[in-house]
Amino acid sequence: MNLRILLSSLQPVGGSVLTNGVVVAIVILLHIQIATYITGSSTLAIVSEAISMARKDERHGRLAYMMVKSQVQIFAFGSATAILFVLFLLTGLWAIFWTALQQITFWVMVFEAAFFLVEIVLLYSIYANWERLGNHRRARLGMMVLLNITLWWQMFLIDVVASFMLTPNAGDVSILNQILNPTALPLTIHRTIGNLAWAGAVIAVIGAFNYLRLTRHSRVPTPDAPAGLRPLRSIGAMAVGHLETEAKRAEILHWEWVAQWGVIWAVALSLLQPWVGYSYAKEIQLHAYGAWYTLMFGSLSNVFLIQIFLLGMIFILGSLFFWRRMVRSGAPGAGRQLALMVALILLTLLAIQPAWFAGSYADAVAAGGNHPWWQGGLLNPIGNFIPFKVAALIGMVIFGLWSVTSYATALSRGHIVPGGSSRGAQRTALILGVTVSLMMMVMGVLREHSRQPYTINGEITLHQQITNNAPSSSSVDQGQP
Repeated sequence: MNLRILLSSLQPVGGSVLTNGVVVAIVILLHIQIATYITGSSTLAIVSEAISMARKDERHGRLAYMMVKSQVQIFAFGSATAILFVLFLLTGLWAIFWTALQQITFWVMVFEAAFFLVEIVLLYSIYANWERLGNHRRARLGMMVLLNITLWWQMFLIDVVASFMLTPNAGDVSILNQILNPTALPLTIHRTIGNLAWAGAVIAVIGAFNYLRLTRHSRVPTPDAPAGLRPLRSIGAMAVGHLETEAKRAEILHWEWVAQWGVIWAVALSLLQPWVGYSYAKEIQLHAYGAWYTLMFGSLSNVFLIQIFLLGMIFILGSLFFWRRMVRSGAPGAGRQLALMVALILLTLLAIQPAWFAGSYADAVAAGGNHPWWQGGLLNPIGNFIPFKVAALIGMVIFGLWSVTSYATALSRGHIVPGGSSRGAQRTALILGVTVSLMMMVMGVLREHSRQPYTINGEITLHQQITNNAPSSSSVDQGQP
């Protein structure tokens, strides 16, 4: 099949920036947040269920059930957004693109749909029979593993389609070459890690929200904290004569632990993203240079700095959460954690330096500012990717890893006191969850807008988000894009 011959007979689709752009973006970004949580939390649920079985830890058993239950609660709405996106928005607004893409990736989408049906059967079977399978936990764990595998392959097939849209290899529509697309593997690795980080962030938000809800009217000292600490809004005894019930105290302790568990996953997995992101960007550079140039030098170059800023904020907020917990618990190494947070702030400020004070490199040159700012130009060499941004990102990963491992060491040695939290730390966990969500949105905008004005890069063009005709037959004969 020749992609350009297929497109040559199709007609334009009407629309506006609002209908063809904003509405599509809102629906798909909402769906992605739900779908990635379901995929990532299915993995974390397996981890918690396995720990619960091995250590008889009911906290993890309760957390595993909570994640499965949450998946069921949001599954219907997430599926509805996907159906709305496919049946109404793509078919009605981007019909040329969607018709061509369906014909090209037909079998990929068929298998994706099959995995979707398997996902429904497994997810609802696990949830509906959770208690019944309590005496057969290995079988239940096995079903959870099957669900996780199904979700991963479903994500992989979607990544095949997304990769073809960005790097179609001059319109090569071979199914094998679609699967072996050069950007498919880096994208899948990137999303696999991102799913876990996002699921951890959502868990942190749930834990923090419930902690704040239960401690809303309590201003109390922590009973297990070392003497000399100031009273804090926490989970210990309430004002004289108003002791918390043991049940409520246990409940608050549980949500404090849930928030901590989620923050560790969110921060630790995000540490891998700079390396994976660089690998992904390198494949884009090699196989879709125009999109890469737009990201690094063009109209999205400064937007890309927002992505780096949000990544740095994840590490900073994680370190802040760890530091507050360590201080409240009187754990050794709290001073080092504070120093790591300061280092992360400085490295983030270095990493987000713009390479030019203009919308793009071309704008800076056109304005006659093709020399450093200290010579009156618009360029900022301190913001160059090599060596400054690379060094800053490496430093962020090193100090972020040091921050996580320092806290994990204190936790494993019993230096983090159960109940030694504060409402401020939980608010930090809430902000961390919002930051991860924003980073996912910005990442999606960068990837999708990098190939504009194309939907399938180099093949189907857009103008003001309105699909245009394919190239004329004469241009096809001349081999022009």
